Amino acid sequence: MKKIKYLIVSILLCLAFNVSAKENKIVGDIHVSVNGLVCDFCAQAISKVLNKENAVEGVDVNMDKAMITIDLKDGHDIDDKKLTGLIIDAGYNVEKIHRVK
Repeated sequence: MKKIKYLIVSILLCLAFNVSAKENKIVGDIHVSVNGLVCDFCAQAISKVLNKENAVEGVDVNMDKAMITIDLKDGHDIDDKKLTGLIIDAGYNVEKIHRVK
């Protein structure tokens, strides 16, 4: 009887940890409207800066829309303040940050 109780408690704990992990998982893209994107060099510079971040899976720069799309790795995130700082340090102005989940 004790073994059954321990087994049930173990299963419930495993399920609880699994649900908790899924709730904290951050997935999605970040869309950043930016001023100053005028050439391929701009796109390469922004991509290089953002791809150095551990949380970043990939970066797409659309110069026609002046939009940077940042694909995050599963379970990772970059806060808006850090993201804004990285883009400003690269020489561009952030207009708006929109998170898509």
